[in-house]
Amino acid sequence: MLKWVLDSCCRGDNVDKKRWKQAIGLSMFLLLFSAVIGASQTKQVEHAPTVEQCRADQALWLSKLETTPRGSGTSNVDVRTLHAWAVEMDDCKAVDQANELKYYNTEAETTAAVSGRELGFIYRHNLYQQFLDEDAAGKR
Repeated sequence: MLKWVLDSCCRGDNVDKKRWKQAIGLSMFLLLFSAVIGASQTKQVEHAPTVEQCRADQALWLSKLETTPRGSGTSNVDVRTLHAWAVEMDDCKAVDQANELKYYNTEAETTAAVSGRELGFIYRHNLYQQFLDEDAAGKR
């Protein structure tokens, strides 16, 4: 592609500076564009977790989620990480169908932990009445 761009604007000894700059600009754009596309495709091609990883993560995470008092085992885990746990547990259901119920349970516990934090946010910011009013008005 680069050869075609350079050949089309810069044949022989007669190099047009304006066209040369355009060719370089286009080349840089194409290079950047292909790098961005390549990077986004790399992110999309995630490998499924292994059965061993699923079983180990499920056991560890469920033990943290079920620690009493409720929430104390995940107090140092942020919501984005909790979301990642739920996604992995969902993926694990397909990888290790024999333990599908365990992964479903851990995913549900993770979702409950996130919901508890969301509710705490709503209460701390005095938004609960607004939530009730909007829900009653059909805003869902």
